[in-house]
Amino acid sequence: MNPLARVRHHLARRPWLYWLIVGAAALGVGLLVDDAVDGIDAARQAWGDDRRVLVAGRDGAPGDVLDHVARAELRPVPLVPAAALTESAGPDARLRQHVRAGEVLVDADVVASGNPAALVPPGWRAVAVAEPVPSGARIGDQVEVAAGGLRLSEDGIVVGTGDGVVVVAVPAEAAPMVAHASATGDAVLLLAP
Repeated sequence: MNPLARVRHHLARRPWLYWLIVGAAALGVGLLVDDAVDGIDAARQAWGDDRRVLVAGRDGAPGDVLDHVARAELRPVPLVPAAALTESAGPDARLRQHVRAGEVLVDADVVASGNPAALVPPGWRAVAVAEPVPSGARIGDQVEVAAGGLRLSEDGIVVGTGDGVVVVAVPAEAAPMVAHASATGDAVLLLAP
């Protein structure tokens, strides 16, 4: 006789044995779940206290209003950077650089106002570039500046726009060349991917 058929025959003749096996399996699964929950609680307590910090609720670009991007969340203290923001820097606070959803925001990510000068990285200069033919550059876009077929600056970040003028932050050593090309009307912005 087939062993499986033999087991089914014994269980059919003794229903209490079937229910005993079902009960033992349920008890085993319950103990495993309880152990897993205890393990999660122990791991959470091992991280220590939580701290309320500002976290990017969605992806953000330079110039975005901080209050539209950030939300307060509790995070375990060991996972919080030392320069993490714990509260908004005010209604005019803006992002200085790109941030990803879920990222803890730090001082370097935020400027106190939307003023273009506030978005300029340290050691860089902002230069207004007139654009007779608009490039479509927006605040936060990476650009290169060229003139006369030469690349004047490989690194550039758009920090302001308005009335046919784009304000571009470039490294300090490239700023005089970019300013001269802008003044002569030769400067062209090349959008970087």
